[in-house]
Formats: sequence, C-alpha cells, structure tokens
Amino acid sequence: MRSKHFVFFGIMAVFFLALLAGAVQAADKKEVTLGYSVSLTGKFSPEGNETHRAYQMWLEQTAKAGGLQVGSQRIPVKAIHYDDESDPSMSVKLYEKLITGDKVDLILSPWSSANNFAASAVAEKYHYPIVMSAAAANNIFERGFKYIFETTQLASTLVEPWLSFLKAYSKEIKTVAVLYENHLFALSLNEAMTKVVQESGAKLVLDEKYPIASKDFTGIMLKVKGLNPDAVFVLSLMPAPLYATRHANEVGLKPKLFMVNFGPMYREEFIVGLGDISEKVYETGFWHPYLPFAGAKEFARDYEAKYKRPPTTDAAYAYIACQILEQGIKKAGSTDKERVAATLHKDKFETILGPYEYDERGVNKIQRGFICQVQKKERVIVWPSDLANAKPEFMR
Repeated sequence: MRSKHFVFFGIMAVFFLALLAGAVQAADKKEVTLGYSVSLTGKFSPEGNETHRAYQMWLEQTAKAGGLQVGSQRIPVKAIHYDDESDPSMSVKLYEKLITGDKVDLILSPWSSANNFAASAVAEKYHYPIVMSAAAANNIFERGFKYIFETTQLASTLVEPWLSFLKAYSKEIKTVAVLYENHLFALSLNEAMTKVVQESGAKLVLDEKYPIASKDFTGIMLKVKGLNPDAVFVLSLMPAPLYATRHANEVGLKPKLFMVNFGPMYREEFIVGLGDISEKVYETGFWHPYLPFAGAKEFARDYEAKYKRPPTTDAAYAYIACQILEQGIKKAGSTDKERVAATLHKDKFETILGPYEYDERGVNKIQRGFICQVQKKERVIVWPSDLANAKPEFMR
C-alpha cells in the first residue's frame, strides 16, 4: 500500500515540478522569437506575399496587446523572416538556419504544399511544432509526423462539395474537362477531383497536366473547345488562372461552368483585372468573410484597411495559423516547443474559420468545403445551400 502512495506522490511531484518549470521559464523569458521563411519572390510570390502580410499584421496586433500570453504575463514577440524564393530546397536551408543558427523559439510556416512538405521535415527533425498555413496535399499528412498541424482543408475535402453540386445539376453538367498544374497540391487535388467527377455520373472527357507557372493556355484551351465540355476545371496556383481564364475567352471556349482553383479570391488581380471575363467563374471556397465565424469580418476589415486590398484565403489561413499557435502557447502556459506541440494535439482552438481540433496526423477533425462564384463583380458563396448567400449561375 505504501508503495502505491509513493508512486502517486512521485507522479504528482513530477507534475508540479513541470508546472513550476513552465512558470520559471515564463518568468525568465524576456522575448519570444518566431521565425519563418516565405516566398516573397519567385513563382509562389503572389500567395507568399499574402501569407507574409497576414503574419506581419498578426505580429503588429500582438505587439499592441503587449505580446503573447505566456502563463500570467505577456511577453513581447520578435520575428525573423527570410525569402525562400519559391524553392522547396531553399526552405529546407532556411528552416535549418532559423532553428540551429538563429535559435528561434517557435516557427511559422512557408507557403505552398511543396515548400511545407520540405520545411515540415526540418520541423519534425528538431521537434518544432509547425502550424502549416498552406499544406493541402494529402500526402503531407501520411508520413507519421508528430509536429505538423494543418490549417487549410485537405485536397480531398476541398473538392467534396463538387460531388453534391454535380449530382444536383446533372442535367446541366454531363461532360467535364479537368486541367491541372504540375505541382504537389494540384496533383493531389486532381486525384480527388477526377474521382468526384466519375462518382457524380458525369463523363470525364479530358484530364490533362500542364507545366507549373504556365502563362500560355491558348493551345490547351483550343483542345478543350474541340471537346465542347459542359464544365471545365482548372486546378492551379496563381497567376496561371489569370492566363487560363483570359485565353479560354480569347479562343471562344464557353462552357456552362468554368472553374479555377484560385482566382476570384485575388479580387484586384482577377475580378478587377479581368473585368467582365471573370463574371460567373467558379472557385474553390477555402475561406470567406461571410462565413459565420467570430472575427472573420473583422479580420477582412482590418486587413483591407492596412493593405488597401481584401485578404485572399492565403492571408486568412496564415492568420489562422497564428491564431492557433497563439492559443497553443496560452493554453500550454509556455513557449517550450514540446509542451506547445502536446497542447496542439490535445486541445481545441477557435479561429476565423471556426473550430480546430487535431487528430494524431495533425489534421483538423472539423472540415467542411464550399464553392464560390463571381457574381456582379463579387465573390459569393453558392454551395452548399446552408452556407450560400447566392444561387449558382451558369454561363450558358
């Protein structure tokens, strides 16, 4: 009996010592250093700069609040960032530098599934939790890693709403052409999308890959025009959707439904830049300020006030990553990377995209996709009906 008491008190002693250690760490900590690398130049720079802007806005807001809440005090935050030049191998080098050279306390993520696939391996190696603001390729979460956490929906979840949509509009959409970029995310998205098309009962008349960062879609759009599909899905990163949409219009391709994976969320570049050509173009939902989640409208308002442009979903996901990390630190009562990682795995978090709760893979258990469309120069939600603020429209 006495041995059981010794074991019990021993466990309690370890527990309280851990709490005390966290309190001492918080008391001694004068500054929290965060580090990240992001694509400020190169082919991912449109999305990378949106990510960087959101990180910077969150850092400014945190500074105004007096710093991060760690235990009973707020601690100022210092950030170190680098340009990975849209190169996954550069991401690896820079995260090694941030962790082993700059010795940052915690890290934020780069942009793109490819760069996050690479950077997360470094984070895993050094046991740094990384809340990835842009990592939707399913295979990122199939490696058994313990320190990775998702913000974006997985590719398979992103396309789920299209199954019910295509079934609901089966009389209008009987044939589909899918074009996809040679990029990790788009490859994963294409695998999921082609399954959705086939399950919906529509006929897949074309499934064709094109080079990353393409700017000339004239030839491929002429090929699609010859097949005359009811729907065309272009699965790609910016800025390719701009060229794809413009060149489809130039060759006279007029399907009932034209979708780009990214596009309308970049209001200035896509909706304003393309003008009437952008009208009725569909887009994957990702995030929208109209969604009924606390802080969504305020984030959009503050971002536009600061940067004179509405936030894209890339900016929103970067901000979500910061929200989750901030709450993880607060709930852990520490900036210790192991304690933060453990907290991220076991706790729940509230964001501008609703609740997050992670499974053992680091995937959010609560995921729901939706579909947007440009109508009267606005990006609106058209599917599913319980989230929609407009009804779907077809081009012909």
